[in-house]
Amino acid sequence: MDQSRRTTSACLVVFSGLLAVLGSIGFARFGYSMILPGMKEGLSLTYTQMGFMASGNLIGYMISAIIGGVLAARYGPRAVIASSLLLVGMSMLLTSLVGNFPQALLLRSLAGLGSGGANVPAMMLPAAWISSKSRGLASGVIAAGSGVGLIATGFLVPRLDETFGIEGWRYSWLVLGVMTLIFALFCVTAIRNVPSKEPLAKSVRTIGWKLSKIDTLLWKMGVIYSMFGFSYVIYATFFGAYLVKEVGLTTESSGLMWALVGGLSIASGPLWGHMSDRFGRRCILATVYFVHSLSFFLFASGGGMAALYTSAILFGLTAWSTPSIVAALSADHFGPKAAFSALGLLTLIFGFGQALGPSAAGYLADLTKTFASVFLLSSSVAALGGFLSIKILGKS
Repeated sequence: MDQSRRTTSACLVVFSGLLAVLGSIGFARFGYSMILPGMKEGLSLTYTQMGFMASGNLIGYMISAIIGGVLAARYGPRAVIASSLLLVGMSMLLTSLVGNFPQALLLRSLAGLGSGGANVPAMMLPAAWISSKSRGLASGVIAAGSGVGLIATGFLVPRLDETFGIEGWRYSWLVLGVMTLIFALFCVTAIRNVPSKEPLAKSVRTIGWKLSKIDTLLWKMGVIYSMFGFSYVIYATFFGAYLVKEVGLTTESSGLMWALVGGLSIASGPLWGHMSDRFGRRCILATVYFVHSLSFFLFASGGGMAALYTSAILFGLTAWSTPSIVAALSADHFGPKAAFSALGLLTLIFGFGQALGPSAAGYLADLTKTFASVFLLSSSVAALGGFLSIKILGKS
């Protein structure tokens, strides 16, 4: 493949990765934060049930993340990403028809299953197509799909609620599901598999899982990554519910603040990924964790609108930097071949934190009748992640 064709293919692959993250994470996961208040009223849910639905989604994600990495290594990322997006889109479509909590829990779990299968291979596309000097930046561009999802759902969901009233949340899932199915069609057309004559699966079988079993850096990264999963998902899941139910903002105002987070977060992955290319993964990762900790603390502080907006701005500026830095660090350490498997295992460990966070937070919110303790817990875990990034990642 000549250089110009390879560059064009690489750009298409990165854009396809962005769409995959937009559908599987930006819509399927973060759309839930905006849709959740309407679902709570429409299905008469408790906060604990809302947390269980988020955890069900994340458990599905955790299961499929490691399988998705292995399947992408064996059969190529195109088929895995497209089929996973198909599952995500159909699950969201069917969620618009549910009539009770068990049905919603099942479909949210299936959506999570598809999300992991799409997101992990998408985040590792730069490992094969982009040089290490720009890998953090490219991973950040793909991760920006989450931010685009925040903007889209922040504007879309309140308007559908206004138009359709108590049934608005159903139309939100319907629209997001249709868009995700369109993304699946684009990905199956545009994604090109690894530009190498060597079968990717061969490398994974010979070195990928062996390295995963013995490499201490991978397990250290996994522990730290799980703290990001636990802390950020609490903030993202209960962002809208806290502002509407406890602070007293309207759904529209909450949506605008969520869109602000999304707008700022689009640049977070490329910005911090590029900084990690220049200044090292460890120090930039630690910085991001400390900024998250401050953001979550401000959200819980009761400092009024100024504190809430400062929290939203700080989180938006750093929101998707951690996945892009971890993906780049994984590719640096394991190489483009075994990186799919390594990131799959990292995401599995990360998923334990993600799955635990919403259920624990929902239970705590029901118990204490306030979200303040929930966000303080999130802030503490993020701060611990920052300290461990400095202490145990060495000079990475």
